Amino acid sequence: MELIVLLLLLVAAVYLQGTLYRRFAFHKLDYTCSFDRNEATEGDRLCLLEVVSNRKLLPLPWLKSEITTSKWLEFSQLQSVVTDNTRFISSFFLVRSFQRVTRTWEGRCLKRGVFSVEKTVLVASDLIGGSSFSSTAPADSQVIVFPRALDLDEDFISVSRNMGEVCVRRSLLPDPFFIAGVREYQTGDPMNHIHWPATAREGRIMVYQNDSSSSQNRAIILNMQTREFANSGAVRTEFLENAIRTCAALFAQTAGENIPLRFLANTPQPTATEEAWGESCLHDLLELLARLPVESGEHFPFYLNALYDTLSATDIILVSCYLDDAILDFARDKMDAGVPVRLYVLDPDAVPPEAGEFDVYLVSAAASGKGGEAT
Repeated sequence: MELIVLLLLLVAAVYLQGTLYRRFAFHKLDYTCSFDRNEATEGDRLCLLEVVSNRKLLPLPWLKSEITTSKWLEFSQLQSVVTDNTRFISSFFLVRSFQRVTRTWEGRCLKRGVFSVEKTVLVASDLIGGSSFSSTAPADSQVIVFPRALDLDEDFISVSRNMGEVCVRRSLLPDPFFIAGVREYQTGDPMNHIHWPATAREGRIMVYQNDSSSSQNRAIILNMQTREFANSGAVRTEFLENAIRTCAALFAQTAGENIPLRFLANTPQPTATEEAWGESCLHDLLELLARLPVESGEHFPFYLNALYDTLSATDIILVSCYLDDAILDFARDKMDAGVPVRLYVLDPDAVPPEAGEFDVYLVSAAASGKGGEAT
């Protein structure tokens, strides 16, 4: 009889604690999962922060978080499973009464893009592990991963055979708004160029010294097609990613030179930025590259034809995975019009022999890697 009573009490205790945990396991339980930064660059270290706060008397002997994020964020210390482009991460806790637990997991950004903690599910168990309960947790943390810029000096080889003099645009007349200093008056100088304060100071007639000036602006055009006749879905990913990294390097170079810049690309929704210059625009351009879809829009020869008459840059840089007749004809026509054109090519095997007459830079074998398969 006593054994039966004990068994009944045991069953009642198990049932009671199970009911207690089922009802209050997630009561006054706070959980957050976030990245330690909002922005990073390919290859950077990144930390994932988990914070669990149990604000009640009931302890949680077994709590598991199941995090869904991108496979391009690698956290080797965590148990994870990768399927397609998704990484599923599991983390386990033992949380006592009124305890706060913080964990930091170190990871690495494998690829450019905008990544987030897409979903977090919490799974708790009762004292004996006889039953489990689940609940969702807020997931709103996001990190923007900028592309890693290639080294334009180390990662590219010039294959151009251009030699001799090159015609460039220059101003032949002094610019009245560009003042280089003052000088003594000479016969024929206009009277409205007299610098009166300098004249009074020097005791002789002094005039403004104007210098020649020339305006320069640059357009960087990215070809999102990776093959000459490829459709929008046939993308050699690694070549295109290196093309985007090349654009990142060109943005940094142009910003350092303080040259006004526009960026254009034949994405599904054509990309065309307003003209900007200096370090202040570099961040926005890198974020634009981070968000760029790996997909092409309009066929590139048609895109160049539509662009030809509206492009007013004095310096053009074209980044492409390959070269074909349409690209070379575009470059030749612009050069004949006095506009310098540079060509950066990411597929070492996609450069025709006649490209040697142009200013072509070919990615080195070390930087190109093995390339990507069509996806």
